[in-house]
Amino acid sequence: MFTSREGVTLDSIAAPLRRWLLNPVLTVPAALVLSGFATATPNTDSIKFLVPVCALVLAGVLLSLNDYLDKQFANNWVSDNTWNWDEEIVVVTGGSVGIGASICDQLLARNSRTRIVVIDYAPLGWQPKQEETRLSYYQCDLSDSNALRSTCERIRSEVGHPTVLFNNAGLVRGVSIMDGSYGDIEATVRTNLIAPMLLAKEFLPEMVKRDHGHILHTGSLSCVTPPALIADYAATKAGLLALHKALQLELKNIHNAPRVRLTIGIFSFIRTALISGHTNVPNFLLPLLHVDTVGEAMVSAVYSGYGSTIYLPGFNRVASTLRGGPEWFFRILREATANFRINFRGRHEVDSQTGKILKA
Repeated sequence: MFTSREGVTLDSIAAPLRRWLLNPVLTVPAALVLSGFATATPNTDSIKFLVPVCALVLAGVLLSLNDYLDKQFANNWVSDNTWNWDEEIVVVTGGSVGIGASICDQLLARNSRTRIVVIDYAPLGWQPKQEETRLSYYQCDLSDSNALRSTCERIRSEVGHPTVLFNNAGLVRGVSIMDGSYGDIEATVRTNLIAPMLLAKEFLPEMVKRDHGHILHTGSLSCVTPPALIADYAATKAGLLALHKALQLELKNIHNAPRVRLTIGIFSFIRTALISGHTNVPNFLLPLLHVDTVGEAMVSAVYSGYGSTIYLPGFNRVASTLRGGPEWFFRILREATANFRINFRGRHEVDSQTGKILKA
């Protein structure tokens, strides 16, 4: 009950407590029953429990109200009941391994008829468990805008117009701004930020025309608390967050497509080939996330039919909130990243002059 793929963590304990102790559906009736007992028999112990139960009711109502408002504002107060996962076309960038492979696997587990298109430079590193799936693979260096444009044209021609886009592909070089090459920076920015923008540009017109679709971005806590050695990577993730927020307003106010959904995940370190090592932070507070934990959260978001911001672990929400607090306090929090023992070199080989990806 209190465990997860990452072990016993703050999230694994807080989630069930939230479902039970801070659930107004459960706490309001309990408060009413205790109130009735306290009124009928004033000298009983029920009065002792009434105050804490009422406090739980108030906290639960406020949290539920906040969740409701978050959901409605993120989705323009409109629903979309037209989702048909036999007909949806889902594009997953970086879908050959890691988070992308987990997303594909979980999509197929939910509905093996869903058409999935994987775009990646690396060869497809997995095979569907289900029979007769509709899976397509397109090899593409996403840092090359011409190759990206050509690949998108092929997808529309050969598969159809995508209705879901997982902007998941990314790379990290793990060097300081001064020590990194031109190629390191250019490959990182083109793959992690420019490619998601161009992919959105390619596939959004049909989504807007239908007022139906969902774009999901794999973000990072580094956009809030960037550690040393990944300044370029963190900058792209901050840009991805800005893209997410700007698109929310553009879709609603400029393109009149309030039902096209947008989701971004603010994730801490994930056990993928991009990093190795440990954070020197207690696993209870900031665990290294399993790829299936992230994939599950992203797929659950798209299946909900609503856009959202996903914070994993939940501490990331606190860190994001603290960003608006006193600068000195937030600096102390950021200084803690100096204790990380993480190798950010990743798996990619990049041409140091041109930024062209040589090996993924």
